[in-house]
Amino acid sequence: MDIFLQTVLILGLTGTLAGLGAGILGVGGGFVMVPVQYWVLADLLGVESTLATRVAFATSLAVVLPTAIATSNRHSQKGAVAWDAVRQMCIPGFFGAIAGACVATSVHGDWLRYIFGALLLGAAVKMALKPTYAADDERDAAVWLFIVAGAVFGFLSGLLGIGGGYLIVLFLALVSGFEIHRAVGTSTAFLIFASAGGVLTYIVCGWGIGGIPAPSLGYVDLHQWVILVVTSIPASFVGVSLSHSISARNLEWLFVGLLLLSALKMFGIF
Repeated sequence: MDIFLQTVLILGLTGTLAGLGAGILGVGGGFVMVPVQYWVLADLLGVESTLATRVAFATSLAVVLPTAIATSNRHSQKGAVAWDAVRQMCIPGFFGAIAGACVATSVHGDWLRYIFGALLLGAAVKMALKPTYAADDERDAAVWLFIVAGAVFGFLSGLLGIGGGYLIVLFLALVSGFEIHRAVGTSTAFLIFASAGGVLTYIVCGWGIGGIPAPSLGYVDLHQWVILVVTSIPASFVGVSLSHSISARNLEWLFVGLLLLSALKMFGIF
């Protein structure tokens, strides 16, 4: 099969799965896109490993941004976004993502992939072991805690190109006692700001860098971006509808399974 056609088919399927994940789980879809993008860039297109990692992270965040905007609106219509929490996290999340992306452009790609894999694995274990909170178990957390969380998760978003959504979901569920559907919706809204900061930095830092498949905007591969956006946004709308029809604990177990698969991929297990 022609490499171009093969790439389109692979990325189209990936975008669909990422969109479903964004709508159902509030995670942006980067945990699905990054491993596949890295494989396409490094194995199919022959891009150098570290550069492939940075391009995958940058392009993933660039896809997360429009998907998060579209999906958070759907969640908000269903009353599943805690806008007070989003307002407290958004500014530190934006600037944290800028700092994280700056670090990512100077760190070796293998280290980034291993850190990414370790975080995914830890998140899966944590979610699997947590009790399910009911909606009335939601607890008020100090404002400073949301501010710090926004900065930390924003930094990791920029560093690892994942939007930070799965970490925000865990934080809201474990620390604030958010019911999983509300945590998902709030996470999606936060992703708008975290991904925006990261994308801006990857574009600036990657400007003029050689070896990135054309056309590109800094580290963002525009060819991949178009395919992933066109498939992920419609799929995210379907995901939102599915999310609110799935029981909370089943939604959490689906989240755990996808985290484990992505972690193993980043460690090179398959």
